Amino acid sequence: HLELLTGKVKQKRDLSHEIFGEGITVHGNTIYQLTWNNHLAFLYNKHDFSLKRTIAYPRPGWGITHDNRDLIASDGTANLYFLDPETLAERRRITVHDGRREIFHLNELEYIEGRVYANIYKSNHIAIIDPEGGQVEGWLNLTTLRDQLQLTDPQAVLNGIMYNALHGKLFVTGKLWPTLFEIQVIPAP
Repeated sequence: HLELLTGKVKQKRDLSHEIFGEGITVHGNTIYQLTWNNHLAFLYNKHDFSLKRTIAYPRPGWGITHDNRDLIASDGTANLYFLDPETLAERRRITVHDGRREIFHLNELEYIEGRVYANIYKSNHIAIIDPEGGQVEGWLNLTTLRDQLQLTDPQAVLNGIMYNALHGKLFVTGKLWPTLFEIQVIPAP
């Protein structure tokens, strides 16, 4: 938990060095955290970050969000998995596509006004996805934004999406990025 304007860390929970924490979402009073290759999901109390339980997770964890009913997770493929929040059992899955082309490397996810926003790993693009059929309805190209940072490390990729529904604000960031950006989506003419 950090202070948005200053970046000051107000509360945190560290993982042991052999655990690679990946996607996180808050649903109800629970923080869900996936691990990349450890095949574990951690469920924490949202108020004090205490561990509620650990669940075996069958695939690599990449991104996770929710639609107020299901958790929605990615694993680097073209699939999005809709999961039961209590058990993490798969309820259904969709394959994301733009026309006939499947979109692979779905990474960080955010559910925004009925659509899933997914950044495409190692690219500067975010796909806007219909969660019913998996069709990409639009793209956000953040190349200009990333270029302004003049980052040289190849690991400094776009991978953070956050939406504040209360204020209707969309934020993006990346690995090793020094800044969190508030952006506005403007439809193409």
